[in-house]
Amino acid sequence: MTAPLPFDGALTVDMEGQRAKYECLRPGCTHRLEGPVYSTDRRDGERIGVEGLKAFIDGVKQNHLATYHGSTR
Repeated sequence: MTAPLPFDGALTVDMEGQRAKYECLRPGCTHRLEGPVYSTDRRDGERIGVEGLKAFIDGVKQNHLATYHGSTR
């Protein structure tokens, strides 16, 4: 049995309060915190809502490692 890998980051999602943030735990990361983002935040004068939270979560999953760590994992 192999030892589990350490956590590289923590994605925190609060669907009741409708907010999300990502904290990167990789050593030397220059952009350790993404967010927090709230459903009541506004973009172009409109609330982003739950759809905006989902877009933030999908973006973190797809872009943080590639942008700041050169990895597509």
